[in-house]
Order: sequence, then C-alpha cells, then structure tokens
Amino acid sequence: MKTVSDLINRLVVKRFFIVMMLGMICSLSAWADISTTSQQLDDFSFKKGLTAHGGLTFSNEFYSGSDSLVRRDPYAFFLNGNLNMNLWGISLPFSFSYSNTQISYTQPFNKFKLDPSYKWVHLLVGTNTMEMSPYTLSDHEFTGVGVELTPGKWKIAGMYGRLNKAVEYDPMVNNYNTVAFKRYGYAGMVGYNHEKGEYKVTFFHGEDDQNSLHNYIPAECALTPEKNTAVSASIMQRFLKYFFVKGEYAFTLFNSNICTDEGVEVQTNSFADRIFRKRISDKYADAINAALGYQGKYWGLSFNFERITPYYSTLGGYYFNNDLMNFTLAPNVKLLNGKLNLSGNFGVQYNNLDDDKQETTRRLVYSANIAYNSGKAFNTSLSFSNFSTFTKVRPTSYPYMTNSLDSLNFYQLSRSISSSSSLTFGSETLKDVLSLTLSYQCANMLTEEKLTSYSDYYASNLSFNQQVTPWKMSWSCFGNFNYCDATGMENIYFGPGLLISKPFFKDAMTTSLSCTYNLNRVLGQEHGSLLNASFSAAYSIKAANPKFGTHSFSLNSGYTRFLGEMANGDNQYEFLTTLAYRVSF
Repeated sequence: MKTVSDLINRLVVKRFFIVMMLGMICSLSAWADISTTSQQLDDFSFKKGLTAHGGLTFSNEFYSGSDSLVRRDPYAFFLNGNLNMNLWGISLPFSFSYSNTQISYTQPFNKFKLDPSYKWVHLLVGTNTMEMSPYTLSDHEFTGVGVELTPGKWKIAGMYGRLNKAVEYDPMVNNYNTVAFKRYGYAGMVGYNHEKGEYKVTFFHGEDDQNSLHNYIPAECALTPEKNTAVSASIMQRFLKYFFVKGEYAFTLFNSNICTDEGVEVQTNSFADRIFRKRISDKYADAINAALGYQGKYWGLSFNFERITPYYSTLGGYYFNNDLMNFTLAPNVKLLNGKLNLSGNFGVQYNNLDDDKQETTRRLVYSANIAYNSGKAFNTSLSFSNFSTFTKVRPTSYPYMTNSLDSLNFYQLSRSISSSSSLTFGSETLKDVLSLTLSYQCANMLTEEKLTSYSDYYASNLSFNQQVTPWKMSWSCFGNFNYCDATGMENIYFGPGLLISKPFFKDAMTTSLSCTYNLNRVLGQEHGSLLNASFSAAYSIKAANPKFGTHSFSLNSGYTRFLGEMANGDNQYEFLTTLAYRVSF
C-alpha cells in the first residue's frame, strides 16, 4: 500500500498541477508570450528526463473608504501561477496571471528567446539584447540571431535582426507617436583582453524599410525612413603597475530621410566617403571618451574627458546625449586601514559646441563623499553635491524690431547634503541600534542676478531599534521631521511611529504591527493630520511529505485616516485587506 500511496501523492499534487497548468496554457494561448532562459548545452542529457517545479498564488483584496476617497473596487482577486519544466536539461518556464480586472499570460512560444551555449560558443536566437558600445549598439532589443565567441582572450560577437516592428497609422486612435517603419540592423565586434589591457572594435548598421508602411502617414507623425552606420574603437591599458589610460572614439554616418536622395552619392576622394557610400543628406558626427588615472592602495586620481558633437545619434540605442563636452576630476583616499574613505568628483560641462544655437549652457558639478565604518559599533557617512547651471540666451533678431538686450543670463543652483549614522550597543540578549539620518536640498534660480524662485527642503529621521533575543521579538520607535520652504510657501510635516514584530508557533508564523501619526502645518497654521496603522501575518505549513509541496497563508491590513484640513474638514478613511494563499512544489 505504500507504493500505491506514493503514486497517489505524486498524481494528486505534482502531476495534477502540471496537467492543470498545461490545460490553462492551451486555453489561454491567445495571450501567449514566450521567454526561455539561457541554456547550458553542456548539461544536455536524455537521462535527465522531465522535472518540474512551480507555484500557485490566489489573493483577495477587500477595500472600503469614505465616499470621496473611493479609488478602487470593493473586491478584487488575483490568481498567479508559474511552472518551470526542465526537459533533458533545457529549462521551459511558463507563467500566467488572472484577475477580475485584467488577464495576462506568458509561455515560451510567442516572444521567443533561446540562449544555448557550449564551452566558449554562445548563441542567441529570438528576442534578445546585446551591448557592444554605448556609441554603436547599446542594449537595443532585436528579434533575430546573435552569437558570442570567447576563445581564450578573444571576444567576437555579431547579430542580425529586426530592431523595430512596422506600426501603421490608425485614425481611430491617432497614434502619431507610435507609427514606425520596420527596421533591420546588423552589428559586429572584435575584442582582445589580457591582464593589462583591453582592445575592442565595433560596427553597427541599421536601416528602415520605407516600403513597410502601406497606410496614409499624416504630417503630424514627423516620420521619415532613416539609415545609420556607426563605428567605434576603444582601448584600456594599465602601465607602471598603478596607472591606467582608456579611451574610445566613435563616429556615425546618419541619414534622417533616405527618400530624399535615393541613389545620389557624394563624389569625393575621402576614403570614409567611399567606404560608406556617403549620400547628400548624410551627416557625420563623432564622439570621444578618454580617461587617465592612478589607483594605488591608499589613494587614486583620474581625469575624464568626453566630447560628443551635435547631432550624434545611432539607431542601435534608445537615447543619446549629444552636443556636450565634459571635464571631470575624481580623487579618492583611504585612511585608517580602509575604515575611512574619502572621494570626490569635480567637473564642468559645456554645450552648443558649434555656437549655432540661441542658448549656451555651462554646468559646474562637484560632489564629495565621506564614509567611516568602524567594523563594530559605529558607522557614519556624509555626502555633498552641488550643480550650478549658467545659461546665456541670445534674443532672436527681427527685421522690424530691435531688442535692447544683447543677451539674458539665467543661473540655476541645486545643492544637496545628506548624512546617516548608526550606533550599535547592548548585549547578546538585548541588541540596540540607534540611527539618525539628515538631509538638505535647495534649488534656486536667478535671472540677471535677481533671485526669482527658490526652494529649501530639510528632512530628518531618528529611530531606536531593539531586538529581544530570548523572545525572538524586535521593536522600534521613530520620529520624522520634514520642512519645506518653496518661494515663501512654508510646510512642516512631522510625527512619531512604532513598529513591533514577533514570530509564533516555532517561527512558522510571523507577525508585525505598525502605527504612525503625522501632523501637517502650512504657513504656521495647522493643516490636519494623518494616521496610518497596519498589521501583517504569514503562516507557513510544513508538509509531512515534500511531495505535497509547501503551503502558506498571508494577511495584510492597512488603515489610513485623514483628519482636519487634510480631509477638507471631515474625517475620511481608507481600509485595505489582502488575504492570500500560496502553494509551491
């Protein structure tokens, strides 16, 4: 009978759950979405057969509140499940979620991703991302094929695939911002790494299919088919034991409308023009990023330089900064056997490199960090940063109007200071921790040296935590104080709080209870208060037989009451309770 009982346990718990999940997969295939994890083909073996593990969670939300605060349905439920099957060493993850408000479902046969690898060969099939250079191909998602080879000290990579889907214009929704041509791209990289240096060359080409859209494209879409080729070369070299130098140079050839000069090539003697078959509307732009530094055992210093010319862009990334030049100096010092660490960053940034814009901006950035870790009872840190921006605006000239101002000057100052400290004391049975955090932020703006707006923000938090080891209980009390002055509008928000947590039933059940109360004052007048209280409990059931899996129940309740002016003169409240059950095997 023991054999029959084991068979029933397997069928009822694990096999039944697998069949149920597969049934849901088939019935909900309209919402299919695939993703498989990276596979190591070294582990491939028919002897491993089929194994599976997963879980199922069913949660219920109960909500109530004052009529003016009702923001959700009084009841909502959520059913979430995941099944991870492993067939012959290949992982196949499935997941789904269902609720009375929305449904979603994922499985490995829609958005396909397969990453098998064998020794130093890594193959990417389906939807993936690759990072070759921040100036060429920079983590842009593609659907196609890719390969990464790492024989010895070499690294060789390549990809080809679709970068964007074609999205037609829909007059029913006026999707001006989402209309797109189908875009394909390919890229390659060759790199060599050794103990004292790294060298790398990358290449990327992307191009829109101008015939991929068939519907009418309104002018509001501001959409034209584009083409781009980008190349970069980088080097990092260590020398004289503690010194290092690194740099990267990249250039891009960008065509923002390949329809305007189809077949028209520039006839020059330039080697680059002939290699890349430059067209009339193609634009060259380049970027350089370099650093020189020293990093010893106790101190280090590095100088960084970056210059990105205007209009630099590549179709291999989602967002690029351009038209800027940065100079940065970054020192660091270690003292007291590494317990005290000092570091800083000082720099300046310019834009409008071609001097062809109405606005010229200069930013001064400097920051400093101090951290002390005693390794035992006392830890503290202090950080400071300052960002100053100067913008010079040259007014536009009109033929029938003369502006008396040659330029307008704007200054913006943003400064922040933060500090945190903690002190640990007590005994093995009563362990106490006292913590204090302080922060200050300001943002000021001046026009022609006249202060036009400002804001100052102060925040502090003081807490005391105690762990009572014999009772396996911990409790903490804390207080916070926040002050903000935004161009004469003063606001103060402060109050105390208490948190208690304790396990029961031999740690099978964990509970916590918290309560906070905060007052709000605006321009010196009381502006109401806010009361928050919450309770949570979780109970885990350890099954006698692991084949039955593990089961757990959780309860989370939160209550919020708005008092006084914060509730427009009326007492208002919100109450939310979540009850959940989870089984996993």
